[in-house]
Amino acid sequence: MSRQPGTVILDARSRVKYHELHIAGAINLSFPDITVESLKSTLPDKGTRILIYCNNNFAGAEEAFPTKIAVASLNLSTYIALYSYGYRNVYELGPLLDIKTSKLDFVSLSKLSNLGRSNRMIDKLKEVQNK
Repeated sequence: MSRQPGTVILDARSRVKYHELHIAGAINLSFPDITVESLKSTLPDKGTRILIYCNNNFAGAEEAFPTKIAVASLNLSTYIALYSYGYRNVYELGPLLDIKTSKLDFVSLSKLSNLGRSNRMIDKLKEVQNK
């Protein structure tokens, strides 16, 4: 279902955790940021199929996806909030998935950011050496 056209994968975790590691193509809208305006701009079509996930959907990356007890999962709160705003095509991404064996692709923006900083530092060193 996650690869079907028109499906939106929604990461309900904090922006920090999203940047640390998230599913490729997922959008981030943390639970506290769900408002009339944020939903209008992020998910304007209330008929969109939305797959939500948070910490409790993944194993194998405790730092990026720290475990919570099931009843404290953001999926429940996010689902209720989206439903309350009129979204009816909302699903949980899936059961507990091991990120090391999952067929999903993951992206780390913090590592890309660090890589960019490293590349800029290398470029600066080369400039200094060439002078």
